[in-house]
Amino acid sequence: MSSTTSKPVHRISYRAVEIIQRNLLLAPGVLLYATFNFIPLLALFQLSLVNWPGIGPKVYVGFDNFTKVLTHPYYRDQMLNALIQNLVFFVVIIVCFLLIGTLLAMLLSVKTWGRKTYQVIFFLPYPMAGAAVAYLLDLFVHPRGPLNAALVQSGLLDSPFPFLGSEDTALITMSMFYTWHRMGFAIMLILSGILAVRSDLLEASMLDGASRWQSIRHVVFPVLGPAFILITVIVMVDVFNNADYVLLIMGPEAGPLRSTDIMGTFLFRTAFGGSADTTDTNFGMAAAIGLLTAIMILPAALFLALRNLRQQ
Repeated sequence: MSSTTSKPVHRISYRAVEIIQRNLLLAPGVLLYATFNFIPLLALFQLSLVNWPGIGPKVYVGFDNFTKVLTHPYYRDQMLNALIQNLVFFVVIIVCFLLIGTLLAMLLSVKTWGRKTYQVIFFLPYPMAGAAVAYLLDLFVHPRGPLNAALVQSGLLDSPFPFLGSEDTALITMSMFYTWHRMGFAIMLILSGILAVRSDLLEASMLDGASRWQSIRHVVFPVLGPAFILITVIVMVDVFNNADYVLLIMGPEAGPLRSTDIMGTFLFRTAFGGSADTTDTNFGMAAAIGLLTAIMILPAALFLALRNLRQQ
């Protein structure tokens, strides 16, 4: 009489299958990111170690470009001015996003007549090119534009106000340009968080005697926390890396008197020059400025990544 022994079958757990599927789905995006972002970042570090005006031989200077940017009064003062104004630029934008965006998203979450039309209107500027937005808004706030015409005709102003010609208002006006252009993105994320709130929770809170504001504060707002963090990090990375509005409207000198100078314009001016008499251009120093900017915003990106990992 013979006995047969069956070998145990090892099956992959659902958790392991989920991890494999997720990694396979993430692999193309990671590969593209490494190809077009991480590898160029390594090349940027190599470029930051040389002195190169863009044409001719490259002169190896080591970390001299970083030393000049951080210690030389000419470059250090420009960088500090650009950094402070970039922070102001970011704070104005993110406050408008979180306050106005939340208010508009809450209004859109209510089933009222014309809600879909308002959603289209709010999101319409977002797909537009930055150059088109800069051109349109520049015409809008021009001394002879419709905004000044309306303010003068209504009697609020005696003469046109130079929104982009004053050192006190130019940076705020540029931040309003960015806010109007990207507000649809903030509304979309916040609205998705509001719609994710279970209606039975709101009904239960109201049955317990909570007012509408208390229900929003204690039920809706906690759910919007992840959306607020995501918007803050994405906007921070964007405004510290891009300067398209300022470059298109105010030029590389970021007038008036560099009152709209941010890290992006400082980097551009270092690489390509500013006014006609600017001859001291250095791609190596511009690369060093770009790396320093990346280091400044790296903690925010790492915080978002670690937070997403903890939630999984």
